[in-house]
Amino acid sequence: MKIIIDGLIYSSAPSGGGYRYFNELITRLSQFPDAEINIYTRKNPTHLPSGTHLKIEQDTLPTGKWLPEGWIKDNLRHVKHALQKQILKRKFSGVQNSIFHSTYYTACPWKKMPQVTTVYDMISEIFPETFELPHIKETREAKSKAIKNASQIIAISETTKRDIQKVYGIQEHLIDVIHLGVDYTFFATKPSEGITQALLSKHHLNSPYFLYVGGRLHHKNFIRLLKGFALSVASRDHNLAVVGTPWNEDEKNLIQSLELQNKISWIPSVPEAELPILYQNAVAFVFPSYYEGFGLPLIEAMAAGCPVVASNAGPFPELAQNAALLFDPFDENKIAQSLEAVLEPATRNRLIPLGKERAKIFSWDRLAEQHYQTYQKVIDKSF
Repeated sequence: MKIIIDGLIYSSAPSGGGYRYFNELITRLSQFPDAEINIYTRKNPTHLPSGTHLKIEQDTLPTGKWLPEGWIKDNLRHVKHALQKQILKRKFSGVQNSIFHSTYYTACPWKKMPQVTTVYDMISEIFPETFELPHIKETREAKSKAIKNASQIIAISETTKRDIQKVYGIQEHLIDVIHLGVDYTFFATKPSEGITQALLSKHHLNSPYFLYVGGRLHHKNFIRLLKGFALSVASRDHNLAVVGTPWNEDEKNLIQSLELQNKISWIPSVPEAELPILYQNAVAFVFPSYYEGFGLPLIEAMAAGCPVVASNAGPFPELAQNAALLFDPFDENKIAQSLEAVLEPATRNRLIPLGKERAKIFSWDRLAEQHYQTYQKVIDKSF
């Protein structure tokens, strides 16, 4: 089986769920004895995976980065894309038992080759009024084309699958749900007390804290979390540690109006190695989003033995099942009540072991095996 992967995701900084997903997938698939992986990347790719049956094909055409933006650069970009397409066609056209899988909605250069498309979420389709930037529109158009042309679609949650069916009318049997994985040992292993205390001191986490990790776009529902935290009795003796980008002006003003200046600890985006300690020492991880494609931090927190308080919307009920406290994300009082409830010893003693066991289900090895099965299914019906 030859799996041809467009390496678009490796042309930028190695970050985000998509990068981790493909890196974990490719590394494992390349160990399968009858699988050959070909990654075609742009110039100067970053942090490419390695493996036994893995070949890297780098773009040799000039980038033209030095040209000013305008019609000349746009036309040259189109010429380059056409040349790349022809190069790829000559290289792989007619290869039997082969399949194309794009890292980010790239069209397959070979019309007769079966294509698998992974859909991470349907945020821009469900909330189009908030995604009107030109590059978002372009991505949405490419995504639509990739979905409609795919031989098989991989959705990373049942929620995403249902939304694909709702928006695009895709038949159910053409969508496989494959959950993302987590490195359970990485998040569950506790470092020494000295290392732990040094990191907590570095981030000024000297009081018990709830933990929030990630972006704060509209669907993340962070504003309601702030208001719910301010309403809760838990805010008297606990802080809210927020890992991510700096505050915007609206957030600064709201924090001040809620008198939370001394109760919020902002932490810049941290190296992955620090995440287990932050999870392990939080009183709870809070995930208030009213929509996500998956929600990997929820699984990471459970693996680390951190109780989870999350929205009852999107994929969270599917992922957590009975291993988390779920709340109505549109009700600030419910958020406050859940933050208070998770501090009860009986609740914590129930959630922590349930979360650890639930997290073990989300395995990168299992993800790779399920992808292989999807690829084989598509090849069997295409050749």
